[in-house]
Amino acid sequence: MAQMTIKRTSASTPSIKTSMERDAELVKGKFQYLEVPGATLVFSYRKYKGQHPVQYKLKDGEIYTLPRGVAKHLATTGQYPIHEYATDEFGKPLIRIGRMKRRYNFESLEFFDDLGSTDSKLYTVEKL
Repeated sequence: MAQMTIKRTSASTPSIKTSMERDAELVKGKFQYLEVPGATLVFSYRKYKGQHPVQYKLKDGEIYTLPRGVAKHLATTGQYPIHEYATDEFGKPLIRIGRMKRRYNFESLEFFDDLGSTDSKLYTVEKL
């Protein structure tokens, strides 16, 4: 029996090259080290195979211009679960995640999304 390989492609799935180019775009934002206010976070980042890791040193409260991929990494990771204990209707103990505790964050000072659209529907309202 011959083995078949099915390769799935989609027009909506971006290529790795396109994703790498998008992740390399620079965005400006403020780094917040919530776990240790006033301290500096040192970490290495590499997302794609073949890239060399780059070391970043970010101080709490400072404004940085970083590649979009690094900014997204900082904004979406860096949290751990806080477990809660409860009992079910039969009195059996349960452990569940009560909430997530953020260690650090990156707040963009520019508008950017991950959908690839650069058209913004944001307006400025001023009182005259």
